[in-house]
Amino acid sequence: MERNYLSKAIVLKRQDYREHDSLVIFYTQNYGKLKLVARGTKKPKSKLAGHIEPLNLVDLMIIRGRGQDYVGSVIIKEAYLNLKENLNNLHWAFLGANLLLRFTEEESEEISLFNLFSNYLKALDRPPLDFSKEEGEIIFSIFTLRMMALIGYEPQTRTCLQCQQKLKPENHYFDLLSGGMLCSNCYFARTAKNQAQYLNISEAGIKFLRFIFDNNSFLGKKLKVSKKIAKEINVLASSFVAYRL
Repeated sequence: MERNYLSKAIVLKRQDYREHDSLVIFYTQNYGKLKLVARGTKKPKSKLAGHIEPLNLVDLMIIRGRGQDYVGSVIIKEAYLNLKENLNNLHWAFLGANLLLRFTEEESEEISLFNLFSNYLKALDRPPLDFSKEEGEIIFSIFTLRMMALIGYEPQTRTCLQCQQKLKPENHYFDLLSGGMLCSNCYFARTAKNQAQYLNISEAGIKFLRFIFDNNSFLGKKLKVSKKIAKEINVLASSFVAYRL
């Protein structure tokens, strides 16, 4: 017997499915990532089609079927139109959606991930004149690192991975493979055959990393980050993800 479920959700991806339907991937508040069939969405008079565009925040009814789950109803709550009218912001939004697609399992509930992505879209939905390419890049990096932490990859930033001593206020090295900081002594004591595995992070960069993980409401606020620190964080975030793909 079919059962109905309700949840807020964000549309991550939509693709054609069979002759008249669509296959839609949602990240839901209550049930995590779901792949659902939306029936009849390619018909001219479809009432669902406009509601299941990627990056829409919606109220979703989920119908559990025997072989396939599908969309019972869907209503837009927020379309993030400012975001979608700015190519830079749209670029960063889709990169965030792609990270959720790649790193999350279906029906693995994580409300914190839903809230994080929702706040990320709100941050990118500022009017275009109030938002620069550089701001988009650093907010994407912050989103990336916070998302990785929520799925179990939070880097160790307060103590050395090897000696477990508290890090002194100075430059240290980030081990991309192991996921955390090495003090200078432990870094230089290693043979370090793969130098690309390590990034030199400044004292200010380490402080900013800690700030990212300690402040859940950080996304969406106006950022004032130096170009040097922003570059460090952007390189670290992209490299950290690349080592886990």
